[in-house]
Amino acid sequence: MCDPRRNALLKEGNKGDRIDARKLAELLRAGLLRSVYHGENGIRTLKELARSYLTVSKDLTRVMNRVKALYRSWNISCTGTTVYGPRHRSEWLSKITEAGVYRRAEFFYQQLDALQVLRQQIRRDLLVESRKQSATKLLRQIPYIGPVRAALLIALIQTPHRFRTKRQLWTYSGLAIETTSERVCCC
Repeated sequence: MCDPRRNALLKEGNKGDRIDARKLAELLRAGLLRSVYHGENGIRTLKELARSYLTVSKDLTRVMNRVKALYRSWNISCTGTTVYGPRHRSEWLSKITEAGVYRRAEFFYQQLDALQVLRQQIRRDLLVESRKQSATKLLRQIPYIGPVRAALLIALIQTPHRFRTKRQLWTYSGLAIETTSERVCCC
């Protein structure tokens, strides 16, 4: 595979599969193609589990926000996390007086329970798969990097050697220093 952004010759002239193939062949012969990093095949399962874990975590957060939004829309104050807990659920549901809203809250709680179970299963599989990687032990030695974060780092970054500079690695990892400037409006 080659990086299409680096192949300026493909943008010139007529377009078509046969023409593009010929131009790519010419670039390859001249040694002008730059490869694209595709990762290692050994971590494909870990990568897919990490994507699943992140997606289900986002879904879980959305459902939790929906539960709180439902209560707030009916002017029911709901701070903290007790609103999500199964032990306090009947207490929270009793605060809703309308039948349709009550049923909607029950659906949200069912969705919340299902996603929590699913996330735990994916987390277990993710951790089992990450233990197969030798880099997990090294990453776990870094303060504040736990088992899940180490697994996610391995799955998403794969290898630091795919980056030309440390700065690119830091930016990709979210560890780079970000500078922002705020505009102050004096109206």
